[in-house]
Amino acid sequence: MFLAAFLALFASTAASQAAALSAAHHLHIELVPAEMKLIGRDDITVQTDDTGILAFRVSENLTQIKVMVGGDPRDFEFNSGRLLLYLEPQEQAAELQIRIHYSGIFDDPVPLRPVNTENPGYGVTGTISPKGSFLLAGAGWYPELINGQATYRVTVDAPAGLIAVTAGRSRGHLTENGKTISIWEVDYPVRGLALSVARYVVEEKSVGQVTAATYLLPQNQHLAASYLRATAGYIALYSDLFGTYPFQKFAVVENFFPTGFGFPSYTLMGGTVLRLPFIVHTSLGHEIAHCWWGNGVYVDYDTGNWSEGLTSYVADYLFKEMKSEKAALDARRQWLRNFATLVRPDNDFALSQFQSRYNPVTKTIGYDKSAMVFHMIRQLIGEEAFWGSLRDLYRARLFRQTSWSDLQRTFENRGKQSLQNFFDQWVYRKGAPRISLDAVSANHTGNSWQVTGKITQDLPFYDFSLTLALETGQQTITRKISVSDQVTFFELNSADPPLKLTADPANDIFRRLAPAEIPPAVNALKSSSSVVTVLSDQLNPALEKAARTLALSLGLKHNKFITEDELNRQRLAENDILIIGRPRSADFLKNIPAAVDIRAKSFSLEKSVYDKSSDAFFGVFNHPYAKNRITALFMPLSTKYAEIVAAKITHYGKYSYLAFQSGKNQAKGFWPVEQSPLIHEWDQGQ
Repeated sequence: MFLAAFLALFASTAASQAAALSAAHHLHIELVPAEMKLIGRDDITVQTDDTGILAFRVSENLTQIKVMVGGDPRDFEFNSGRLLLYLEPQEQAAELQIRIHYSGIFDDPVPLRPVNTENPGYGVTGTISPKGSFLLAGAGWYPELINGQATYRVTVDAPAGLIAVTAGRSRGHLTENGKTISIWEVDYPVRGLALSVARYVVEEKSVGQVTAATYLLPQNQHLAASYLRATAGYIALYSDLFGTYPFQKFAVVENFFPTGFGFPSYTLMGGTVLRLPFIVHTSLGHEIAHCWWGNGVYVDYDTGNWSEGLTSYVADYLFKEMKSEKAALDARRQWLRNFATLVRPDNDFALSQFQSRYNPVTKTIGYDKSAMVFHMIRQLIGEEAFWGSLRDLYRARLFRQTSWSDLQRTFENRGKQSLQNFFDQWVYRKGAPRISLDAVSANHTGNSWQVTGKITQDLPFYDFSLTLALETGQQTITRKISVSDQVTFFELNSADPPLKLTADPANDIFRRLAPAEIPPAVNALKSSSSVVTVLSDQLNPALEKAARTLALSLGLKHNKFITEDELNRQRLAENDILIIGRPRSADFLKNIPAAVDIRAKSFSLEKSVYDKSSDAFFGVFNHPYAKNRITALFMPLSTKYAEIVAAKITHYGKYSYLAFQSGKNQAKGFWPVEQSPLIHEWDQGQ
């Protein structure tokens, strides 16, 4: 459900050249699924400049290429996915008519049951088959003019019943003479075009001037009504927030294999994802928001991809905020936990360097940290200025490449203040501040209490506004202080005895949490630099396959499989540990929280007993011998559903513990956090 890395790469290439060339494509595509083949003709009208060369990006697999310019055959160079045309002097700074004939095989293998889900397309860029076809923007399925700003008319001929979908406005689907012809018009500039083809059932609904549509396979047609209804609601919501929806349609399109993409005017998801009941309330809104941010206002990838963070904030986070204040607080806290768990100094990078997600670290920085930066901007300049800035940005930058600097200027104009220092430290510098509440004391003088202390931070120092909340038996007193340098002193006064002092009680500041603030979680295992997977002595040998599925789905690095007998104390202390099955040695589980009881043929969690053969437990807790390491236990009570559960655990990255029955999650949660360097409590007897 993310922009592909292809777009980042190609946009970066184009941005490094001169001003964009204007091009209009009239594409005719014939699909031959039985041969995994595409036959194409592209009639291109190009307004050239004076560089004397036109460069097109195409697949290296194209064959039978013929080029005509102005109706005459033309020689060309074709190498490493680049088709180069050298122009005559009279063809420079002129309007040219170019026709390119070609054919190509697109046969990327399609995953049937993918395990690791960090790449939204599972590495597939182009595949044509009788079951369906998927051609990603940047796969080279048509001649893409490098440094071009293009519009398109696309006609796709496919065997009868196979309907094609791409960006833009549908001009209809016609079946005759054993073929189905789909026609699309894209009259706004797009950065590459994707194409999806399958045996779709099409349903549409008018939303003002916009068409909401679903292109679903027959077995999922029953989902259409809920997706159309939700699409209409999201378009109305975001049109009010940002401005008029920029496209003629929004379509929910089902892919014939698992994917998650957002493209201009449509989203492409696998059927398994579409059937999940929460998708219509979460991910769908995220993809529709992308029509304003990323697919409407374009990203200047050379200066960093801001669109994923902004979209996460105005979709995923905004939905939490609409639900409740607690849900929003939990979301912000989870962003901080993700960063502290997954991002280390050696894999950290600045937001300005983020282009696309391809692993948990890039997602945490490009989505979570970025969303938190937008939250801090909102806190800094205020509600009216924040949302007004986004409306200004959309109005001024629609279909234009936009950088972090463009966002900065827009927020500065509305907020009427310089944000240079803010952007320098949060966007262009990697890392996050480490802060603590120190030297806190309370003195009773006369009729009042005076509370003093200091905020300390490690290098590099950050400047930010920090909220302090002092709780007494009668009220909560809040005060904002400006933090800078290594030490910032503060003072608060209260008529009542202080009970608790909290810095940043609402988690409004992006910071690196202290270890005591982070409950062990699945993400900690996913980010581990060294894991040993221990097969317990009592393990059913048939469960080893599920263990390997689990390790693959978690993306474990430098992972080694050993038996319990092979594990010595040194190896135990030097690695994070993943235990498969109940271990013989009780030492492995000595730090497992009291809420869990692991027995030979059952387990209990929060007083609920699980003793059926289809039950399974997964938990992450503190390492028995190494302070900064973790231990995880995967304990399926039999081989039944074990492999299915093993493939699902990676999706629950933020949780400390999970319980499954018959392959379905029944319980999930976090171990309690009892300490924080930003909280000071007084004994009530003082």
